[in-house]
Amino acid sequence: MNRELEDKIQQLISVYQDLTGCYRKVSEYGHEEVLMIDQGDMESLLELLREKEEIMVEVTKHQAQVDSLQEYLTNYYQLDSFSLKQLFAAVDSSNQKLLVKLQNEIKSLIKQLEILEEQETIHEKMLRSYTNKLQLSNKMKQQRDAAKKAYEKAFDQKVNDIDYKE
Repeated sequence: MNRELEDKIQQLISVYQDLTGCYRKVSEYGHEEVLMIDQGDMESLLELLREKEEIMVEVTKHQAQVDSLQEYLTNYYQLDSFSLKQLFAAVDSSNQKLLVKLQNEIKSLIKQLEILEEQETIHEKMLRSYTNKLQLSNKMKQQRDAAKKAYEKAFDQKVNDIDYKE
C-alpha cells in the first residue's frame, strides 16, 4: 500500500475518532437533560439543546470528511460501495492492522450511537410525560376557574336577590 493510501485510511480513522468524541459529548449532556426535564426547567433545557446543536454542526462537517475519504478509497480500490469486508479483501495483508484499527473505531462509533439512541428515547418519553402533566394541570386549572366563576355568579345572584330593607 502506498503512503497516500495509508494516510487516507489514517485520516478516516481520525475522523471516526472525532465523530465518536462528538457523540460522546452529546451523550454526556444526557444526565443534565434528565435533571432539567424532571425539574421542568425548560429554559435551561433549550440552552442545552442549543449547545448540542453546535456539536451536531461539527458532526456534519466530520461526516462530510468521512464521505469524501470513503469515496476516495472506494474509487481507488474500485469497490461497489464502501465496505470494510471489500476493503479487507482489496488491501494487501501487510496493511491489515490499519484496517483492523479502522474497524475498531467504527465499532466504537456504533456503540456510542447506540448509547445516544437509548438516551434520546428516554428523554423523549420524559418530555412526553412532562407535557402530559402540564396539559392535565392546565385542564384542572381551567376546570377550577370555571367552577369558581360559576360559584361567583351564583353568589352574586343570591346577593342581588336579597331584598335590602332599611
